[in-house]
Amino acid sequence: MKLRELFKIGDVMHSIGDRAIYLDRDNCLIKNKTKKEDAIVLSLKRESDGEEGKSYLRVRDQFKNISGQLLNWAFTSENIVDLTLNQLDDLETNLNIEKVQGRIQLSKN
Repeated sequence: MKLRELFKIGDVMHSIGDRAIYLDRDNCLIKNKTKKEDAIVLSLKRESDGEEGKSYLRVRDQFKNISGQLLNWAFTSENIVDLTLNQLDDLETNLNIEKVQGRIQLSKN
C-alpha cells in the first residue's frame, strides 16, 4: 500500500523563520520525526537555504483501530527521512491491511 492510503499528510504547518509561504511539498526534505499520541510530526528543511518547517502524518479514519501500529511503523521507518512530502505520498509501505473476523489487521508483505 502507498503511504497516502494509510495516512493523511499535512502541508507545511509553519516555518521556523516565518517564511512558510516559501516552503512547499517539493522543496523541503524530511530531516527528523517525532512521535506524538495521534500523529508523527515531520521536521522539514529546505537544502538551498536551511529554512525549516514542520508537517505531520495522521492515520486515516478507517484505520483508527490500528493507529498505534501504523504510527509505530512510520516512526521507526528509515525510508521516510530525506524525502519531500510529495515523494512521501507515493512511498510504498510494504504493509498489508486485511480483515480477519471483522477486525482490521496489519501485516507486512
